[in-house]
Amino acid sequence: MIHTRLGATNLLGLMSLGPNGTIGHANADILNRRGSNVLGSNLLSEFYARSEPVARRQMLRVGRKFSVARGYPIPKGFFDDYPRFYTTSQTTAIPNRLNQRHKACIEWNAEAIRGKRILDLASHDGRWSFAAIKAGAVNVVGIEARNYLVQSATANLRDYGVPDNSFSFISGDAFEQLDRVEPHSVDTVFCLGFFYHITNHMLLLSKIARLKPKYLILDTAIHFDPNNVILLYTEDPEGEANAASIEPDAPERALCGAPSKGALQLMLSNFGWSFAYYDWHRAGIRRWDSIEDYHEGWRVTLRVTCAV
Repeated sequence: MIHTRLGATNLLGLMSLGPNGTIGHANADILNRRGSNVLGSNLLSEFYARSEPVARRQMLRVGRKFSVARGYPIPKGFFDDYPRFYTTSQTTAIPNRLNQRHKACIEWNAEAIRGKRILDLASHDGRWSFAAIKAGAVNVVGIEARNYLVQSATANLRDYGVPDNSFSFISGDAFEQLDRVEPHSVDTVFCLGFFYHITNHMLLLSKIARLKPKYLILDTAIHFDPNNVILLYTEDPEGEANAASIEPDAPERALCGAPSKGALQLMLSNFGWSFAYYDWHRAGIRRWDSIEDYHEGWRVTLRVTCAV
């Protein structure tokens, strides 16, 4: 595997190998297999995160089986009223996952969305842009690398009656398109399921900081490690759920990086931003079907306050 150890100095630019970095090979499934203590605030989730990795996973998996055996139903949610989003994407378009993520990413962040101008990075089929409009956002701009998903997003919002002047979707590279956005033109940035598909995390955050938003809603996979590190791995860009490569001469495998919780917090703190975690273990969830990554703590949801 490839570990990059991060300190306060080399976090100021693009990610680079620190003096203690080690080089090898890793695949994305390491995010699930590997575990250790993670840093964090006073969440109930910390109990699970600080347990021995194997014992913790076993405990949580037994709990999930118990919930199924008890016959707890999978609750209905937001996207059940808008079922197009179950068919216009191949990426985790699973009712329980989308509905529980809606509670974490949208409902929990109502104040950061209602009446706000939203920039949706890696907007996919428009699922979160649409959810933001329904939550009271005044305007949404989505940036998505895959053109067919831009077309799906536009069709989805039009089919559900969203006025054309309330949204727009741009096909292109998020880093390049961010440079074309004017500062103070965005109130809240969505970065939902994108942060761990890149390696230049500080560059992305710097481009977001230039826009002077009030909030950043961040949902990302993390790497279980007690140190400030980023786990590098590769993905096949042909997979819709993976990193996209839009350049004709791009490598066959896309390089990605999943930060540890400590590294993520250090990067955000470098900008003077404050943040709060959505506590998935206090969300009243009884059925963890298709959201096992949140249950086991290797995916997190944050509300980042960028400006007071």
